[in-house]
Amino acid sequence: MTDTPTFFTVLTPTYNRAGTLHRVYESLSRQTFRDFEWVVVDDGSTDNTHDSILDWQKRADFPIRYIWQNNQHKKTAFNRGVREARGQMVVGLDSDDEMPPDALATFKDAWDSIPPARRDSYVAVTG
Repeated sequence: MTDTPTFFTVLTPTYNRAGTLHRVYESLSRQTFRDFEWVVVDDGSTDNTHDSILDWQKRADFPIRYIWQNNQHKKTAFNRGVREARGQMVVGLDSDDEMPPDALATFKDAWDSIPPARRDSYVAVTG
């Protein structure tokens, strides 16, 4: 994997959610827009979250970066992920959530519909 910027960083803070984190992975695997990375910030999990991420890293066709930290709080984990993000845009996705296959494409289309000269006045495109 390279340090080349991607359009989106999908950011998932997690804590002991190995049983639900697969929803995020599966929905990212189905995305039609492929210019993204997945950053998982593990806030001190003691379950098998790490093992799940290692398995997905081996078979995913998109970059997955895993960052472990001592348990500090979801907001701290999210902020760490923002600092680690390589994407131009950050999409937060909880560790028990999923997105429809066209979600990232829809976000990208919404961004592209904003005239470039006006984009500096926007802080987010959300859904």
